[in-house]
Amino acid sequence: MSNITVCARFRPLSSKERRDHGDSVCIRCIDTETFILKDEKEEDVMFSFDRVFCEKSDQAEVYEILVLPIVRDAVNGINGTIITYGQTGAGKTYSIEGPGILECGEQKKGILPRVVDGIFEHIKHDKMAKYSIKLSMVEIYVEKVRDLFDLSKDNIQIKESKIQGILLSGATEARPIFFL
Repeated sequence: MSNITVCARFRPLSSKERRDHGDSVCIRCIDTETFILKDEKEEDVMFSFDRVFCEKSDQAEVYEILVLPIVRDAVNGINGTIITYGQTGAGKTYSIEGPGILECGEQKKGILPRVVDGIFEHIKHDKMAKYSIKLSMVEIYVEKVRDLFDLSKDNIQIKESKIQGILLSGATEARPIFFL
């Protein structure tokens, strides 16, 4: 079973950022766990995480290192959660979806389509088990929980049950059922 892993991912500069500021960046990656941030006073501040994905890290690398262990756990019946956090424009949607959830090629597709592919890849070899797969996707923004499968559900309530644990009451569950 996987433990909690805290990572930082830095997206490449946008064309607007390059136009306005050139190629200068305030982040310098040292290794796969450490980066240096140049603060407002032009002083270097070092940060360490379980993993640092620099601007050249591709979607497949993020999936294989960070997400694949969660997929393996999910296939073994252990719930998995991926939380992306950051300010607007930081690259959360790009990491999760890729440039477009249905419009991008294998190299640029995000975590979500890779998770779905990975789950089915893992279970297709198990001829003895029956699987029921449920997937919910929500976004928490300005303290409201929004269903990403049904955008009209924009204030989902979070409830806790002694038997079922944390519940997102009313969240849409994509639920394809496959019998192998």
